[in-house]
Amino acid sequence: MPLPSKRKDDLNRYIRERRHESVLGDIPFVLVPVWQIKIRERFGISVDREIAEYIVLAAHEKGTWKKQRAIRKIEKIFLNRGESPEDSRRMANDVVNLAVGSSSQQ
Repeated sequence: MPLPSKRKDDLNRYIRERRHESVLGDIPFVLVPVWQIKIRERFGISVDREIAEYIVLAAHEKGTWKKQRAIRKIEKIFLNRGESPEDSRRMANDVVNLAVGSSSQQ
């Protein structure tokens, strides 16, 4: 028996809101600390959880635009922390290219 349309719409709205709240979507949260450790050990830089979430997305999400999306999001984080636009763009590019560029070669 199909769900009444109002209840079905509520369920779809709830699922949409939960996915919107979660940065990682369907990717397990346990990958974030693993990637933080991996980046610290491999490259000698420490990234906080917020930046690591976007790196995990770029590394594990399917799609051609994943790196550009992660770079834009990390650039916004750096801008909000008071970095200049040029420095934010450069640092975001460096972080994503270090982490994601090397992970595809494994």
